[in-house]
Amino acid sequence: MFRYADRTDQLLMLVGTLAALANGVSQPLMTVIFGDMIDAFGGATGDNVLHRVNKAVLNFVYLGIGTAVVSFLQVACWTITGERQATRVRSLYLKSVLRQDISFFDVEMTTGLIVSRMSGDTVLVQDAIGEKVGKFLQLVATFIGGFVVAFVKGWLLSLVMLACIPPVVIAGGAVAKVLSTISSKGQASYSDAANVVEQTIGAIKTVASFNGEKQAIGDYNKLINKAYKTTVKEGLANGFGMGSVFFIFFSSYGLAIWYGGKLILTKGYTGGEVISILFAIMTGAMSLGNATPCMTAFAEGQSAAHRLFTTIKRKPEIDPDDKTVALQWL
Repeated sequence: MFRYADRTDQLLMLVGTLAALANGVSQPLMTVIFGDMIDAFGGATGDNVLHRVNKAVLNFVYLGIGTAVVSFLQVACWTITGERQATRVRSLYLKSVLRQDISFFDVEMTTGLIVSRMSGDTVLVQDAIGEKVGKFLQLVATFIGGFVVAFVKGWLLSLVMLACIPPVVIAGGAVAKVLSTISSKGQASYSDAANVVEQTIGAIKTVASFNGEKQAIGDYNKLINKAYKTTVKEGLANGFGMGSVFFIFFSSYGLAIWYGGKLILTKGYTGGEVISILFAIMTGAMSLGNATPCMTAFAEGQSAAHRLFTTIKRKPEIDPDDKTVALQWL
């Protein structure tokens, strides 16, 4: 999808990639500073509490300044390069369409399809090669950084927390599959209802002449009621799924704090380390789940890019831009 990127785009993508990775690592670093702040409160006395807390506060400020800079570079660079490349693809696509012969429009392409690809597919490509790339890199860096921080802080508690991730993934995946199945049934019902309306309105004279209005209304209501029941099931499944995921999350918090308390007594862990490990693992796990929309955008963008690039690379039988053909005629 990046085949039409020039040197400026490559530079923007490089800076955006580095900024996205740094931005992703900032979240796990925040958990480290948060743990230090808890230790500052817990181990401080009346004489040095302000000094220790001020140190943690300054670390938060420094992290905030750095995150602001890299966030700006990440979003700006990837948005600019995505717009630049999408504009280039639009221009090349229009140029390729205009130099095709008449048979191309009679057999392979229609006017509506050309307009749809110019307005729709180019947006999908821009979304897939723009800000979504930076967001995906940021989330991957957060995932890796979270687990690195957790295992550096305390590998025993990190291993226990890892056991809580598969139930979350399984619950989320099962709910997503059920919702996808139910949603497809609902969309099919709405589509059938729309077909009933289209056929009835399209042949309204025939329907009226045979007094078929009541039958058409009855068929439409049956399909709408079916879609309604499907929507109710979708809501119940979604609610059950969200409840299950949050139940596992809060149970994981309880397990981590309980086992962390035992490690404080037996292995010399501190309260700040336990909290850092807890939030680092959860931050990393949640970032991996948040990367799903980016993967969907990449798949849609790749499919749209294939359609656009196929037309861009298509060479007509009579190419007005081919100078060798013109010389042969001369």
